[in-house]
Amino acid sequence: MKADNNLFTNSQSDPAQQSAGTLEQLTLLADLSQDFVKSMDINDILLRAVKRIKSYMDAEAASIFLVDREHENLICRASAGPVDVTDMAIKTDNGIIGRTFTTGESQMIIDAQKDADFICHVDTLTGFQTKSVLCTPLIIQSKTIGVLQVLNKLDEELFQTRDSDILRLLATPISLAVQNARFTLNYVEQKRIKKELTLARKLQRSLLPGRLKPPFPVVGTNISANEVSGDFYDYFKLNDGTVGFIIGDVSGKGIDASMLMVRASSLLRWIGKDHLPPGQWLAKANKELCEKASRGLFVCAAVGYYNPKTDVATWSNAGLPPVIYKCPKCTIQTWNADAPPLGIKASELSFDQQSTRLNQGGLYFLTDGLTDARNNDNQRRELEGIIEDIKHIESESPEVRIGKLITSARRHTLNDDATVLLIEKRDHLQEKVLVAEQFKASACQLKQIRHKIHQVAVEVGFSDQCCQELILSMDEAITNIIRHAYKGMNDGEIELEIKQQNKTLVFYLRDFAPEVYDSSIKPRDLSNPLPGQMGINFIDSVMDTWEFATPKDGYGNLLIMKKEIS
Repeated sequence: MKADNNLFTNSQSDPAQQSAGTLEQLTLLADLSQDFVKSMDINDILLRAVKRIKSYMDAEAASIFLVDREHENLICRASAGPVDVTDMAIKTDNGIIGRTFTTGESQMIIDAQKDADFICHVDTLTGFQTKSVLCTPLIIQSKTIGVLQVLNKLDEELFQTRDSDILRLLATPISLAVQNARFTLNYVEQKRIKKELTLARKLQRSLLPGRLKPPFPVVGTNISANEVSGDFYDYFKLNDGTVGFIIGDVSGKGIDASMLMVRASSLLRWIGKDHLPPGQWLAKANKELCEKASRGLFVCAAVGYYNPKTDVATWSNAGLPPVIYKCPKCTIQTWNADAPPLGIKASELSFDQQSTRLNQGGLYFLTDGLTDARNNDNQRRELEGIIEDIKHIESESPEVRIGKLITSARRHTLNDDATVLLIEKRDHLQEKVLVAEQFKASACQLKQIRHKIHQVAVEVGFSDQCCQELILSMDEAITNIIRHAYKGMNDGEIELEIKQQNKTLVFYLRDFAPEVYDSSIKPRDLSNPLPGQMGINFIDSVMDTWEFATPKDGYGNLLIMKKEIS
């Protein structure tokens, strides 16, 4: 079949009739376009289209088939005529429709019964008699997505080349409408999923314990590898002063894992309030989880108690990485998990217990997201990597230590959620909060912040010169956040906390912008200084130490700067 070069040319030579035909075709295109913008329901769009095309083409039936590539089928998504064939499936390489799809070329069949690819059993099933067929592919960006078909010209006439050209013309806006509807549906679905994940994340975050001021002996942090986390931790205080603690890791990812995380964390907290020995605590939780199937998921968890009066921590570990103990005057100790994860075996399991006296040391519980983090060579960090990090940060406060452990993991590729829980008696750390401010990331806030920093610096006994240097350092740090982290946006938030820890003044400057790591920010080469790039060098020269760590909730950046009080 040879297509006419002029899609609007009709077979009649009368100019007036040609003009009328062209106007009629333009009217049809306009009507179709109006139909397409009335709805984003793809089924409604296609049904409107086939009804108009059937009428305009003087055909007995019309239908639109779209490809289902997963099953290699063409599915009828809309039909108009004496027989409704909507949802009928045809293999992409079968029939005249399949031939149209695979070749990407229009097909005009004068006598369908004589065509070798004609599928006669469809007529047998429906009672419809196919006489002539006109098909054209639906193509978008050189990719065939379906087929537009009309059957049986009315009044015993035959389809003409003009009809084929018109059908090709109509296929273009239909293809665009299908693509736009799919884009819209995908966008709406992505927005819906994002909203649900945000709600799930907020629910999970609400279940994590609030920040408690020192000397509370438990501190934890968590970061998600994905939108929602399967990790959790918790701690609570009992009437006798004992502190209970929980850390867990649900297998799998996504919504199912996050929902089991909510259930498991609530269950473990509820049982822990009864002050059962840790082994019995896990045994009871295991029984509850096994009674209600969790679609093959399971929970690695460790639970325990710390008694500040005796300085003894007792715990039981079901499937998590080894527990690590480090104090300034002793070597590293580790304890392996002594039981399988929860929710696998419904039979009675024995969960043994371990205990140790802290003696100014820290007891670290962690999930395998930290040990499984990979470097550029795809090598796991393993437990040894975590232990090396702990050795290098033992002089820091507990909050800073767990933040640095998470930051170290984030420099690698996280394949799983990462959570750290640290148990440590903190009476040796004399800490006083001097400033706790939250303010907008705007330059107009700097004057007020400078005043507060000056007050604090004078209060702890710094000289006038040192006070001015501290003010300029903080000014540089906050300006960097505004310019480079938030990129000038005035609606960002900044938190400033200033603490006196023993004989050290510590500045905690936190933002909620995309994460950066301390390995990517460092003082510049002073042999070739550039204008506007000396802020970090100034901070480096004024402060005794400065570094980045991960905030407790896992979002944004935390800059920690320290200045010894002489």
